[in-house]
Amino acid sequence: MHNIGRAAAIAALGLSGAACSPDEYRPLAEDEVVTIAVHGYSAPFVRDGVEYRGDAEAYVRKTEPSNAFGVRETGDGEYLPDTFVVHSGQEEVELRCIFWHDSYPEDNLIAAMCRGYLRRAEPGQAIQVRFNDFDGFEVVMPELPELTTPEEDSEFSLSSGEDLVLSWEPLGTDDRMGWSLGPVSFDDPGPCVDDVSWDRSDGFTEDTGSFIIPKESYPTGLPAEGCEALLRFDRGRLGTTDPAIQRGSILARQQYKVRITLKP
Repeated sequence: MHNIGRAAAIAALGLSGAACSPDEYRPLAEDEVVTIAVHGYSAPFVRDGVEYRGDAEAYVRKTEPSNAFGVRETGDGEYLPDTFVVHSGQEEVELRCIFWHDSYPEDNLIAAMCRGYLRRAEPGQAIQVRFNDFDGFEVVMPELPELTTPEEDSEFSLSSGEDLVLSWEPLGTDDRMGWSLGPVSFDDPGPCVDDVSWDRSDGFTEDTGSFIIPKESYPTGLPAEGCEALLRFDRGRLGTTDPAIQRGSILARQQYKVRITLKP
């Protein structure tokens, strides 16, 4: 969304069916894409006293010319917000959408990404999503991509010439593997956050079982004593979209984390 920091919040949808759906939905335009992502976590996180093992994000995206995303308005001042409901055998969650006025009204999009939290998102869990009147989105959560190398709390010197190798058990599927290096927390001030550039420290690879992180992707500006870093590794798997949706996708990811120390 363009310049969303300058936009004014005007409304919010609640979770778990707290909001009322409109009587009708605006049809998708030819240049609009429905994008849904479901993330699973090996360890639960606590939010408002509840343990969750995943979250879901969704939005409608413009392909041209601006690549803006959000939910849509009619153009005559009335809002017909898109609705995303995630459901499985154990729970049903309506994603929360926080609305803003777009700085570029010609996009006919007025909101940030819709999001909700899931108590169940383990490997093998089937997740279905309803977008407005379309109930044909489904994805099965993939297996957790556990790394055999590097090991937890291992130390790596970037100037040693040794390759930083990621190794895991491949499944022989079309899954896409993603990786990233970053500080343990961006919230803690210090040289590992203030002075180190992590901007290029991420990427994707195929499910081959081994991958060497390119040296040009190493963080720059590391202090002499090094920095603790989180290596995040995830497996992404595409699901099926509703046949009536011309452009759309639903993707499920499982993430594995390893804490390592990087030295210059």
